[in-house]
Amino acid sequence: MKKIVLFLVLAMSLPMMAQEKCDRPKHEHHVSRAEWFAQMREKKLVFLVDAMGLTETEKAAFAVLFEENETETGACYREMRSAKKLMSAEPTEEEYKNAVKVVRIQMLKIAQLRADYLEKLEKIMSAEKIYKLYEAEEAYKKLLISDMGRGKRVEKK
Repeated sequence: MKKIVLFLVLAMSLPMMAQEKCDRPKHEHHVSRAEWFAQMREKKLVFLVDAMGLTETEKAAFAVLFEENETETGACYREMRSAKKLMSAEPTEEEYKNAVKVVRIQMLKIAQLRADYLEKLEKIMSAEKIYKLYEAEEAYKKLLISDMGRGKRVEKK
C-alpha cells in the first residue's frame, strides 16, 4: 500500500517538477511561430552587428539588408519544406523527382540571394567587416548548436 501511495505522489509531482525546471518565462510558451522567428532574427542581428563592429550608419543599412535577406531565404526554405509535405507516406519515384527538383531550384535561389546580399553589403561596408560577418554567422551557428545541446535558450554571450 505504501508503494502505491508513494508512486501516486511521485506521479503527481513530476509535472510540477518539470515546470519548475523550465528557465523560460511563462509568457514565452505562448508566442506564435512568426513572433518566435522575429525574436530569433532580432537576436541574430544584434549578435552579428556586435561582432562586426558597425557604425550607426552601417548598422541601419545592414539591418534593412539583413531582414530582406532573411525573409527571402526563409521563403526558399519554406518552399522546400512544403515540397516534402506534399509527398505521400510511401513516396513514388515521381514524388522524389519533384521534391529534388524543388530543392535544386530553391538552393540555386538561395545561392543567388547570398551573392546579391554580399554585393549589396560591399556598397555599405568594408571587405573586412563583410568577412567578420561570415565569421560571426559561423560563430552564431555554433552557439545555437551548443545551446540546443544543453537545452538552453539562445542568448548573446
